[in-house]
Amino acid sequence: MGRVALIDGQATMGFPGITLRFVYRGPAPTLRLHASSANCYFNLACNGWDPVVIHLNPGDNELPLPTGTAPAQGWLIELVRRTEAWPGIATFQGLLLPPGCELLAPPPWPERRLLVIGDSITGGEYVERFPPEHISTPQAANAARSYGMLLGRWLQAQVHLVSYGGRGVMRDWQGNTNVVNAPQFFQRTLPDDPASHWDHAAYVPDAIVVCIGANDFGKGLPDETTYTKAYDGFISEVRAAYPRAALVLAESPIYAETADLQARTPRSQLRQTLESVVARRRAIGDQRIAVAPIHYYPGTPGNAHPVAFQHEQMAQDLLGPIKSLTGW
Repeated sequence: MGRVALIDGQATMGFPGITLRFVYRGPAPTLRLHASSANCYFNLACNGWDPVVIHLNPGDNELPLPTGTAPAQGWLIELVRRTEAWPGIATFQGLLLPPGCELLAPPPWPERRLLVIGDSITGGEYVERFPPEHISTPQAANAARSYGMLLGRWLQAQVHLVSYGGRGVMRDWQGNTNVVNAPQFFQRTLPDDPASHWDHAAYVPDAIVVCIGANDFGKGLPDETTYTKAYDGFISEVRAAYPRAALVLAESPIYAETADLQARTPRSQLRQTLESVVARRRAIGDQRIAVAPIHYYPGTPGNAHPVAFQHEQMAQDLLGPIKSLTGW
């Protein structure tokens, strides 16, 4: 589950939250994974037990799995990519099956499909960080606890997280426009590889959440007209790829709410942009689109990224707008 580049029988993973699932019985197989860096982390769960954290070494890794007498339905293994593209790329190279190991059909994925487009918040960066602030590292990322994956569990839907930390619609957190931002990585299977074009027909979502824009304001307020045009152009790309999906445009939780709603702040300008885009699209007949207000969730004193329980609050903010548009 998730965008993977299938090359020579191997699955290369750039985006966070990608989930591999299989069932076996008998002697344990060995997982074969490759990591491009020392910063690739996964959750590994067996038969729904609490997951353990898998930290890959750079290069090839072989991870033996539990063996012993299995229940009749076998051992269900679920491997979830915790980290996103910039810390490193990971590749699932397959399973080494010992004699007597039997692979069984895994449970089917849910029929509903959710796509979540965003930045580091959507990718679950730093969700497992609490004071003291000494673990603001890739290990503190856990896409499995992000608001998007939580929505998938609540709504019984598959989830694709298409996100990249530090990037926006028009510019990144440092104000750069000549990097991969949302209009570029939305079209890719591997966000940093311009040759890896994603086939949108391979996964057609029923509902889409777009929660991006915080990084566009990292170096001050962009020109409002220019920014609104850029955001509208990106949403037009999303709508062209998925003309029938319910489309929710979400505020960012990273900027404070103020009493003066007329003040030109990052939150107020982003909200005005979202409302302008929705109004224009509804005027041309697109009724399956709405703005989703999200409250301010300030992370911890040392880092502004929302932590795990704040992701649950974000998911609660988004649940109503999604259900309203989809009827779920």
